[in-house]
Amino acid sequence: MDDYGFIITRHVICEKTNKYWNQSVKLIRSIYPLKKIIIIDDNSNQEFVKSDHNYKNTTIINSQYPKRGELLPFIYFLKNKWFHNAVIIHDSIFIHKKINFGKIKMPVLPIWHFPDHDDNPNNTNRILSGLKNNTKLLETLKGGSDLFMSVSGVKTSKWYGVFGCQCFINHNFLVKIQQKYNIENLLNYVSCRTDRCSLERIFGLIFHIEFPMLKIVKSLFGGIQTYLRWGYHYDEYYNDLFINKRIPKGWIKVWTGR
Repeated sequence: MDDYGFIITRHVICEKTNKYWNQSVKLIRSIYPLKKIIIIDDNSNQEFVKSDHNYKNTTIINSQYPKRGELLPFIYFLKNKWFHNAVIIHDSIFIHKKINFGKIKMPVLPIWHFPDHDDNPNNTNRILSGLKNNTKLLETLKGGSDLFMSVSGVKTSKWYGVFGCQCFINHNFLVKIQQKYNIENLLNYVSCRTDRCSLERIFGLIFHIEFPMLKIVKSLFGGIQTYLRWGYHYDEYYNDLFINKRIPKGWIKVWTGR
């Protein structure tokens, strides 16, 4: 069994968004020629879904749980141990620089993180209610647990959200989380973009509680808000890559309204 592979969440709604997953897979296949790629399609408009190539060692799964988005890779990885460790990303991520994930010894590592500020705590609380053993999660969300530290009398967070729930995660670690919290039950609570934004905070909470080292090593590439200009879109990326012959980062995230 491979030490690691890639899981990509795909959502195609037009010809342009069909380019995203094709570009993402082509780049992964060029940099990681032997690594398995799993594509989980979340409710795409199949009229626009078209493959540019016959991608080798790549499996496409049409999800039976529409609109669950960022939750899907975790659900399907739980049921299918395709590799020991998964690199979970969106179809709007373009990898131009190799990271040797085989050298990562942590059970989980977000790709990017962001401050724990929650714009919709009531919704996050609602989703947390669907988990087992959720007392500490609820306390932490309210700022009442040891995941917070006091600085000059002000509570400061020691946990961070996981941007897009994108991460490197070990299968055994994920199984441990399932056994403790029953994250599969979140399928009954997550069904829209607002819910998926809350999910970023929920996985951040769980990861920090179950692997406290993340208080120190927050993510692979740091904070998403300072990593690349917010709102950088596919047309800009295309121009940088093919016209300007330069890209701003080794890993590119493009923003898209879907």
